[in-house]
Amino acid sequence: MNEPDLFDALRRTGIDADDHEVRAAIRVVTAYLDEVRQRLGTHAARRCMEALHAALDYQLQHPDVGDMSSFEADFDEQS
Repeated sequence: MNEPDLFDALRRTGIDADDHEVRAAIRVVTAYLDEVRQRLGTHAARRCMEALHAALDYQLQHPDVGDMSSFEADFDEQS
């Protein structure tokens, strides 16, 4: 997939695809997946994509709660 299409797809989901950090993260991951695809084939690259998807979903659902200040601020605003 080419980069403009990928960033357009992100925008359609509401992600700021023009954010420097977002672009950098996407480029690092896609470069690695392209490397895996070249070395081991499409099946291996797809397996890596599925694993990344699952790992990122897990992280989003289980955020680090060591610093509760942002949670507390959001809670205080809602009360």
